[in-house]
Amino acid sequence: MTALDLDDFDIGRVVMSKRGKDKGAFYVVVGKDESSNRVYVADGKSRKIARPKKKNPRHLQLTNWSFPELRERLEGDRKIDDEWIRQRLSSI
Repeated sequence: MTALDLDDFDIGRVVMSKRGKDKGAFYVVVGKDESSNRVYVADGKSRKIARPKKKNPRHLQLTNWSFPELRERLEGDRKIDDEWIRQRLSSI
C-alpha cells in the first residue's frame, strides 16, 4: 500500500474518516493546506463549509465518489452551502 499525499485529495473528492471520534463518517474535500500537510473536509452537518475540519491525510480513506461541480462552484465564486453538501453526501 502506498502512502497518500495531498495530490491524491482533489477538491470535491469524497473521503471517509479512518481515525478519531468521527471514524466511519463521510466528508467531501473542500481545501488543502500544503504547509501543514492537512486536508480540509466538510459534511454540511457537524462540519460546515464555513468551518471545515482539518484532517491528516493518513487518517482519511479515499472513495470512488467525487463531486467535480464543487470545484467548479468554488472556482467560479458560486455559492456552496451546507444543504448542497448534505444532499450530495446523503445520496451515497
